[in-house]
Amino acid sequence: MNRLASVFVVTALLGAAPAAQQAGSQPPPTFESSTINTWKALHNKILTMAKDFPEDKYGWKPHPDSRSMEDEFRHVTIGLEMSTAQLKGEKFDYPGRIKADEGKPKTRASVVAEMEAALAASMAAVQAGPKPSIIFWIDHQAEHYGKLVSNYRMNGIVPPISRR
Repeated sequence: MNRLASVFVVTALLGAAPAAQQAGSQPPPTFESSTINTWKALHNKILTMAKDFPEDKYGWKPHPDSRSMEDEFRHVTIGLEMSTAQLKGEKFDYPGRIKADEGKPKTRASVVAEMEAALAASMAAVQAGPKPSIIFWIDHQAEHYGKLVSNYRMNGIVPPISRR
């Protein structure tokens, strides 16, 4: 293809995107909708991991000073609860919440049920109007997701997102 034809093809392709957008396709996502979608997608990946990771390895730690897998999942749940309280303008008793986990069953079913409830409550709060603090929480929870992926790999397990 000669140079003039290449320029014409590239120009036509670049002009097609705005034309398609004007022709009835959806407008670009807003900051709010992107934030809500990111929140939901991130936590759904972690919830999938909580349901998927072998229950007999829930006590596994990558290092003696680290959280166990169960503790990591519960910490994400606490983050969901804490961010929900913050979004609603409510106080949150973090030390009291940590203490409450001590007496809970050390089972996958318990961890998953609490995470599902916390995620549902957080989605309602985020959809009511994400505030700037939600960016901190997305970043923080994404760090935990990364740790969970590494923990999967250290146990010789392929994380759910990579099993396509």
